[in-house]
Amino acid sequence: MGKFSFFIPVGWGVLFAIAGCVAAMHYVPEYGIYSFLLLPLVIVLLFKQVHPRSTCSLFAEDAVLFDMPTSGGEGKSVVVVGGGISGLSAAKFLIQAGCNVTLLEQREIVGGNNDPYIENGEHHATTVIITLPAQQPHYLRLCRELGIEQTPHDFEDLKGSIVFEDRELNTKMGSGIGGFLKFICREATLKELIDGFIIFYRFYRQFKLRPESTKSVTDVLGKRLVNSTVFTHFYMPWVGINTWCRFEDVEIQPAHVFASFIFEYALTVKIRDKTHKYKEDYWSVLDGRLIHKLRDTLLEDDRYKQHLNTQVGNISRDSDGRLTVHSKGGGSWDCDAVIVATQPVQALPVLGEVAPKILIDELEKWKQMDCYVLFHTDFSDIGNRPWLHQTHRNETTGKYYITNTIKPRMGCLDSKYLITFVYNTENYLDFKAHHMDESTIVKLYEPKLPIFNLENSIDRNTVWREIDSRCTDVFWTQACRSGLQYHNNGIVSAKRVARRVLGHDW
Repeated sequence: MGKFSFFIPVGWGVLFAIAGCVAAMHYVPEYGIYSFLLLPLVIVLLFKQVHPRSTCSLFAEDAVLFDMPTSGGEGKSVVVVGGGISGLSAAKFLIQAGCNVTLLEQREIVGGNNDPYIENGEHHATTVIITLPAQQPHYLRLCRELGIEQTPHDFEDLKGSIVFEDRELNTKMGSGIGGFLKFICREATLKELIDGFIIFYRFYRQFKLRPESTKSVTDVLGKRLVNSTVFTHFYMPWVGINTWCRFEDVEIQPAHVFASFIFEYALTVKIRDKTHKYKEDYWSVLDGRLIHKLRDTLLEDDRYKQHLNTQVGNISRDSDGRLTVHSKGGGSWDCDAVIVATQPVQALPVLGEVAPKILIDELEKWKQMDCYVLFHTDFSDIGNRPWLHQTHRNETTGKYYITNTIKPRMGCLDSKYLITFVYNTENYLDFKAHHMDESTIVKLYEPKLPIFNLENSIDRNTVWREIDSRCTDVFWTQACRSGLQYHNNGIVSAKRVARRVLGHDW
C-alpha cells in the first residue's frame, strides 16, 4: 500500500465530511450549500493522489500523444478488415507511411457503430452520440488535422431527468460537479443522498486510489448498495448505460470500468489535453463527420482500395508465409499483413487459423450483447429536456432494465428526433410495447457491443503490449482494447497496431 495507506482514513474523513454537508444542504438548503465551500480544504490531499496502476493512470497513458511514421511502409501491402473508427484510422496511418491498403467492410457503408442518420445533407447522431474532446487527445488531434470543428451540445443550463420510481430527479449534468451536487442535494431524500455519496466515494477510490483489480461493482458496493434505490434508479441508468452494464452484469463488470465513465467523462477529475480550445472541453456532438472525412481522404489516395458488402471468411497462409484474405463471396487478397478491426466475437473465426494463440485466448474472453437504438419522434416522456434516464421493470421477465432517451443535439430545444438506447432483445420488445408509440420509430439500429468482465479489463495496456509484440503479420484492433469504447480508444489502439505493422514499438 505504501504512501496510499495514509489516505484510507483521509478518504473516510472526506466521506463523513461530505455526509455532513449533504445533511446540512438537505435540512437547511438555503445555507447548507455554503458548507461545500469548505469541502475543498478537506479533500485537496485526497484528490491530488493517484495510484500508478489505477484506471486514472492508464487513461493518462492513453492520452499521451506520439508521432506516427511517415515512411517505412513503401511496397508493403496490408488488408484491414472492418471499416469502423479503428480500421479507418489504421488505414490512414499505414498509407501515411507508404503502405498499400485494402479495406474490407461487410456492410454497405463504413463507420462501424458510428452510423449517422442523414436527412437533406444534415447529420443526426444515432448509435454514438457524444464525445468529450479534451479527454480524448488522439480523437481531438485527428479532428483538427482533418479540419473538423467540434459542435458542443450546449446543454449545461438545461435540466435532464432521471426517473426515481414515482418521481423525477432533475439535474444539470452538463454544469459540472458543483451544479450536479447542488441540484441532487435539493431533490433527493437524505437516505438516497448518503447512499449516493458512499457509492460515489467507493467508485472514486477504485478509479484513482486503487490498482485495477478483479473487484466487480457488487464486490465494491456490497449487496445492500447494489440493491438500493439510488443505485438502481440513478447510477445504473446514468452510468451503466454508458459502460454497457446491464443489471445482470453488476457481478462481472469491474468496478474501475464502471467508475471510469463517472470520473473520466461525466465529472472529470483531470483534463487530458491542455491545448483544448473554447468548448473543446464540453460535451460535443459525434455525428459521423470524422468517419466520413477519413473515408473521403482515404479514397483520394491511389494506395487505398475499399470493398463494401464484403464479408471475410478466413485468412490463410501459404508455405512461403504469404497471407491471403478470403471473402465469403469468393474474393481473395494477398498481402504482407492483416489488421482485423472488428468486434472480438467477429474476429475469432477470421483469425483462428493464423493468429498467435495469445491473441486468440484474449479475444475469447469477450462476449457480446445486443443493443437496440431507436431513432424516433416520440417526445411524450422527454418533452424539451435534453436527456431522460430511466429504469423499467420488464413486464414479462419481472427484471429491471435501463434506457437512455437523448436528443442528437442535447441543447436543441426544437429537435426533430430522439434516440433511445436499450439492451437485450426482451427489453427492447418490452420498451417498444409499453413505453413508446411504435409508429414514431424512424429507423432501428442494432449495434453489437463487447461486454467488459473481470477477465478482459485489468491492466489492458500491459496485456496488449505483450500480445502485439508477439504478433508479426496478423493483428487485431478495436476501441475496447483500451478504456471505454470511445473514438479516442479506437484511434490510439489503431496507432499502436499500425506502428507494429511498420516494425516499431508502441
